Amino acid sequence: MKVSAEHIGEIKRCAKDFRYFCKTHLRIINKDGELVPLVPNESQALFLDELEKNNWVYVLKARKLGQTTIIAAVNFWRVLFRPNYSALVVAHTDEAAKGIFKIYKRFYQCLPEWLKVPMEQNLHEMRFETGAVIRATTASSQSVRGQTYQSIHCSEFAMYPDIDSTIAAVFSTAGNNGTVVLESTANGVNPAHRIWYEPNGMTKLFLSWKDAKDCQSSFKPNFVPPELKQLAEEHGLSRRQLNWATQTYTTRCASSWNTFLQEYPLEPDLAFISSGRRFFTTHIYPHAVAHEGYEQYAAPQPFHVYSIGVDTASGSAEGDYSAFCVLDVTDKRAPRIASTFYGRLAPAEFAHQVLIEAKKYNALIVPESNSYGLSIIEYLIQESYGFLYRRVKYDKMANRYTENLGFNTNVSTRSILLARLQEYVAREWLLVSDDRLKTEINTFVFSNSGKPEADTGQHDDMIFATGLALMGLQQIDDVKKDVQLKTRPANLSEMLQYEIATGKLYSKTSDQFHDPLGRGNDELSPSEAMSTSSKTH
Repeated sequence: MKVSAEHIGEIKRCAKDFRYFCKTHLRIINKDGELVPLVPNESQALFLDELEKNNWVYVLKARKLGQTTIIAAVNFWRVLFRPNYSALVVAHTDEAAKGIFKIYKRFYQCLPEWLKVPMEQNLHEMRFETGAVIRATTASSQSVRGQTYQSIHCSEFAMYPDIDSTIAAVFSTAGNNGTVVLESTANGVNPAHRIWYEPNGMTKLFLSWKDAKDCQSSFKPNFVPPELKQLAEEHGLSRRQLNWATQTYTTRCASSWNTFLQEYPLEPDLAFISSGRRFFTTHIYPHAVAHEGYEQYAAPQPFHVYSIGVDTASGSAEGDYSAFCVLDVTDKRAPRIASTFYGRLAPAEFAHQVLIEAKKYNALIVPESNSYGLSIIEYLIQESYGFLYRRVKYDKMANRYTENLGFNTNVSTRSILLARLQEYVAREWLLVSDDRLKTEINTFVFSNSGKPEADTGQHDDMIFATGLALMGLQQIDDVKKDVQLKTRPANLSEMLQYEIATGKLYSKTSDQFHDPLGRGNDELSPSEAMSTSSKTH
């Protein structure tokens, strides 16, 4: 069609001014089902401000704030007015990709004819005569590889089945000075959580429902849950905002507190912590980053007893990690991490490291008796190390009890091990001081089949090493006898250390414990022992 001088002037203005083009010529379907101009709301305006400062933006958001729409609007504007400009949209499902593509199609259909650049389209792609293109695909598709895009929009990327590999593949397609927008609600403590906290050059934009004017209601509910009242006090919510939150909590979230925090968060940590898939639901460690190597948190202490859990891998550069965790289990209800190791070593080299550490702490070693763990057990036998976890079982054929070394991890014992670690973390009996353990706790989830395991692309080696060390509590008393009963304190200072470690009094004459009140050895508490000791000595 023939374009007038007036139209040419309008086209030039639209090409230079996105916000003018947006509210003048783009149309969306609002919440009432009406076709209306796209006038950026508060949250959308915040995103546009950040995009003008940095081409790489990570948007963590609540639901229904219009971020997908405004990102699509920016991409559509660029494609329409810039020859050979290519934009890629990656959604978590095919249905979501189609839904986003509908936004682009509506933008085009509602343009005045003189603004429409001729183009061809199919289910997932628009190709313009100018060489520009818009493509919408899914995270599981291989079609994006080998292409180059000036703009990439990863929608709900926290829901991708394999976040790390998908993001790596998508980022490799970004052109020089390209725009990359990661946009999502939170989905627990997975790689999207790590990307949010790590320094990676991206602008981090958190958008709360509190920022939206339409997240308010004059309807006063009959009952406000205590959790929401507390949330309102902590974040200064108005009465109308509390009304809206209560209505949303009971209707859209089916009165699920975790769902509400995840879908409508007021701060990032609340969003990440609330995923129902996590196995360790009571604790989150936002800034933990796993690293390889050895860490010591406490030197060996006289008269203390230790348990070392050992999880062994193949040593492959791309495989799992070999890990050990030394726990000070002198007080069974308050074990403390003494040292840890996390790395990819050959089993033989790792076995040597385990033996060195076990001798340093005079610790009970709890290795797995499965797979590569057998090489650890064999090495320890050759080196004649005495403190090894043992399993005793009855052999019906031989009509006798047999003894096997190591912890046999199977369907039954795995659940016991994980339940013990979960309890110690939840009750804060175990202080989680190691970043490798923190990272794995963050990403240990229930699979679709309900099995607790590391999330896709993550690891659980330190979890099992720590769990194995806790399983050693069953046999630690044997080690305690050797460590505490066969080592005589040489002076008063060592006597006090002895009594603090054991919680009982030491008798110089008989190497036995006694209590002035005549109670049994197991009835004395550490505080009582210290009190009586100060009077005796």
